[in-house]
Amino acid sequence: MSVSESTRPPYCRLSSYYFFSCAIYGAMLPYWVLWMRDKGYNALEIGGVTSAQILMTVAGTYFFGFLSDKTGKPLQLVRGGIIIALTLFTAIFWVSDNYLGVIMVLAGSSFFWQGINAQFEVITLRHLGRFQDNYSLVRLVGSVGFVLSVWATGHLLEIIDIDYLPIMLLALMIMLLVSAWVNYGGHIETDQTRTQSIMGQLATPEVLLTVAIFFLSNLSHGGYYGFFSLFLEDRGYSQGQIGNLWSVAVVFELAMFAVMPWILRHVSYIRILIVSLVLTVVRWTVMATEPQTWWALAFIQLLHGFSFSWVHSVGILIFKQLFCGALEGRGQALLAGGCAAAGQAIGIACAGYLWAWGASLTFAISAGAAALALFLALFLNASKLRVTSGKSE
Repeated sequence: MSVSESTRPPYCRLSSYYFFSCAIYGAMLPYWVLWMRDKGYNALEIGGVTSAQILMTVAGTYFFGFLSDKTGKPLQLVRGGIIIALTLFTAIFWVSDNYLGVIMVLAGSSFFWQGINAQFEVITLRHLGRFQDNYSLVRLVGSVGFVLSVWATGHLLEIIDIDYLPIMLLALMIMLLVSAWVNYGGHIETDQTRTQSIMGQLATPEVLLTVAIFFLSNLSHGGYYGFFSLFLEDRGYSQGQIGNLWSVAVVFELAMFAVMPWILRHVSYIRILIVSLVLTVVRWTVMATEPQTWWALAFIQLLHGFSFSWVHSVGILIFKQLFCGALEGRGQALLAGGCAAAGQAIGIACAGYLWAWGASLTFAISAGAAALALFLALFLNASKLRVTSGKSE
């Protein structure tokens, strides 16, 4: 079945995929580092595993992006990738005490599971057609899945041993596969003889500038994604409290996704991006002061709605316009892999080395990366990029 702009997008089916995909992140992101610490791994080893996982995501996103543009069958690739990832992840039960084994399982499963996520973005955008400003409403359900998963996992781990975390992740992967199977519209007619090279598009200054901005923005989140839970645990917060603080971030993330369609009708993409980056700099600057009070930490988490939600939503739409037609799959792969995954991998790796010097230095560098992204964003030319929402700069 081909995706048609004339039909109502299948919002519920699309949203279900984001729900379970983000639920996996919700169970893994705050707690996997705690699982590794429980197994005796140190901060440097944790950073190494997480970086390897994300670097393989970079490779996977481009690999599946190329196959998607070549075959025109992104949904079939999504389904196949999840099946392989699920199979690989089961090996964690046999290699949990072997550092090399943990790296191989996490990196291998990430190549397939996270590597195919950008192609579901392609499916979603093609379904939405002329209703693309509603993307954030579909993605909002993912935030619901994340916050419910973070909250539930945190409180469950106060009742059961953290050794059960891989079982919980495996169950969520199975639900993700079911969700991928009930979606449709994956086959897109394509002329395989006209597959374009992405290098010509990447050579333009506006595209290079855009890639650098989203790369730096994601790099600035590395210390947060990799070590925020450890930061809280070292200050005496329980796993339930850690889950609550992560939930604060995602509740506000959800709210910002909800208002995005209205914002897009009144504000240009570039202005939204600049405001978001300003608040990202504020977020990491405050974090560099190593706040001790719960309300200060909650304030930092509230800013996640800007540093992630708005930046992510605008990024999806900008890359959709910069890379269209035969480049669509690789364009979304570049955002998900080259900007988001690679940026976060380098950020987490750097944070792993810097953590011994203190959280203050780690987050000060995060603020610097966000400030550089903000500086570059000031040079974006809306008329050349053709990425306004109807408002002129």
